[in-house]
Amino acid sequence: MNYRHAFHAGNFADVHKHTVLIALLERLTRKPKPLFFLDTHAGRGRYDLQSNDARRSNESQEGIDRLRARAPVNADIARYLQLAGLPAGEAQPSTASYPGSPLLALAALREGDRAVFVEQQTEEARVLRNETRHRRNVSVVCGDGYASLTTWLPPKENRGLVLMDPPYESAKEFETLAEALGTFVGRWPNGVCAAWYPMKSSRESARFLATLQHSGIRRVLNVELLVRPADSPLGLNGSGMVIINPPWQLDLELRSTMDELHGALGAEGAHRAKVQWLVGE
Repeated sequence: MNYRHAFHAGNFADVHKHTVLIALLERLTRKPKPLFFLDTHAGRGRYDLQSNDARRSNESQEGIDRLRARAPVNADIARYLQLAGLPAGEAQPSTASYPGSPLLALAALREGDRAVFVEQQTEEARVLRNETRHRRNVSVVCGDGYASLTTWLPPKENRGLVLMDPPYESAKEFETLAEALGTFVGRWPNGVCAAWYPMKSSRESARFLATLQHSGIRRVLNVELLVRPADSPLGLNGSGMVIINPPWQLDLELRSTMDELHGALGAEGAHRAKVQWLVGE
């Protein structure tokens, strides 16, 4: 696998994905019972926005930099920026590091919660293990993220969240992800799962969503942020997340969150921030 997230750290898709992640964890931690969090494709945990990899693409300029240029109104966005250590109006994020999903999740989780981070690349897993070494109830596993679903689910806590954010290097990644979501439901039917997917002009994401609609999986919420016209050939035009078993009223509460993100990150004329049920009860 050749994918390196350092090229894309802090881009608009990270902002979208991580805002939704923090919104989910905030709602799940409202109850005092411990949570279990599994990140199947965790990455290294922290990314230097001044590194050669990050500066080669400068994708953070259209993502976290742009979002921080305006003071957030929405509580979910403000919480995400706070936990990321990048509040609006302070030092430019181009001089800072950007936390990946493992460190953001640990910032939102409590001491009594448990987290497992799975990363296939040996060096990335080593860095992540070093980043999390001082935190209790945390395991970093170097291995297959999809296989971790059968290893770790269902968890003893029987409450929590699985995040699936594969690299989409394989031509069959969408197909594999759809199968993995079926595995998740079979192993942990009452758990919450959030899976990220890219939106490109190829329309593979539309076929993926159609597959889920006919999969038999229930209670699937779809949250999309399109920042360029859907048929733009530039590459990544939008960011999507499907959420199985979302917390109560998340669909209603995320609408204002997505509208504000789109206002900050969307190109003129690319008017689409969508929160809707893909499959109901």
